[in-house]
Amino acid sequence: MPLRKITLENYRCFRDRQEIEMAPVTVVLGKNNSGKSVLTRAPLVIATGFGTTSAAPLDLDRLGPDTVDDFRELFHDHLTGRPIKLGVAVEGGTRFALEANIQYVDSIGSAVVSRLELMSPQLEALFVSSRLLGAERRETPDIDGIAVTPPPQIRRGEHLEYEIRVPWEKGISRRIGFRGLVPDLSGMPGLVDVGELNLSLGPIRYLSPHRERVARHHRLPLDTPSSLGVQGEGMAGILADDSRWHRGEVVDRVNELLAAIVPDWRVTEVPAGPLWSTVLTRRGSDVRVNLADAGTGLAQVLPILVQCALDELRGEPDHAPLQIVEEPEMHLHPAAHAELADLYLRTAKSTGTQFLIETHSETLLLRLRRRIAELDNDFGKDMVRVYVVEQRDGASVVRRVDVDELGNLDDTWPDGYFSQDYREVKALAEAQMERLDDAS
Repeated sequence: MPLRKITLENYRCFRDRQEIEMAPVTVVLGKNNSGKSVLTRAPLVIATGFGTTSAAPLDLDRLGPDTVDDFRELFHDHLTGRPIKLGVAVEGGTRFALEANIQYVDSIGSAVVSRLELMSPQLEALFVSSRLLGAERRETPDIDGIAVTPPPQIRRGEHLEYEIRVPWEKGISRRIGFRGLVPDLSGMPGLVDVGELNLSLGPIRYLSPHRERVARHHRLPLDTPSSLGVQGEGMAGILADDSRWHRGEVVDRVNELLAAIVPDWRVTEVPAGPLWSTVLTRRGSDVRVNLADAGTGLAQVLPILVQCALDELRGEPDHAPLQIVEEPEMHLHPAAHAELADLYLRTAKSTGTQFLIETHSETLLLRLRRRIAELDNDFGKDMVRVYVVEQRDGASVVRRVDVDELGNLDDTWPDGYFSQDYREVKALAEAQMERLDDAS
């Protein structure tokens, strides 16, 4: 499990510092427009600062055309006077902890790293902070009393001068560039080149709540697909390739998982000339239903099942991914929510895949709590972290809710959350009593 912690401050809807410690299964809940999606997608954004040649701290172009239009949109309330602070703690192949201040610079229409702290076994500790030539930088309070750092004034393509410190040497100043969040220290005597450490958050995958509906027909891919895709658009190609070239091992595992959600139904890939179709068959019947004609819920959940089956059969434990899933329960009966919770626990345990799940499902959370409390399994309380995102005074805050060994939520669980069903049942009972009293 490579990603252990993320830190956000002055980032989008989060004004104040937020620290999120990750678990094998991390669940994020909250009311609509509270900031859940911003939190769950944050690892995707931070990851663009690694493995890039971009001079910008975050290579946002890697997120595709539907990301932000302007770097300033990442700043809380779009106010660039305070820096964004982003941090991660990573385990696995290359262990490190990094925290960076990102400052917007009007003169170049982009942002720079103004301060960075990096700790790793190879470096012990590295501190990098920007210095303005010929001018002293001071943090001054704005009208709200919040410290504002005057941004550096540089030209596009120009490197800032930074003070670079390590524990065993006196600080030196030098003009250096950055590749994303990673400083270029090549050629500096006595220092490990940070670029050679291959810093990374590990594989990160994202499945959007807007999953693509399966087409009636699709082509067999020319090569084995490597990705399910953000909207699950690669699912049909993965199943067809598996059926044609891999004896249907993934399809068979998907059907084992599917049996817990829709018993007696199986999914299969049927060739028809150059095209293939994903169809459903029912045990004891010759009926075939094209998945395009099936219920929306099944088409929504199948990409989740396919990805978990792929992790089980073809995953690499040394490169276990972070799987971000938004609203996995969409269009599903509540009974299926509980089965998804079991699926996440089993997959995390057996493959090392780490899940970050945004959900509105009370049933999913209840099943996770139940599994923690049960004695006949090995899902301890450390398997799950629960966070609630709320709005306070115009900003989002993240509240961690601990789960004990009995599956109980601690006192930080917000009052009234998931209380609607109880209130409706109570109101129904009162109405029934009134009607019975009136009839008597």
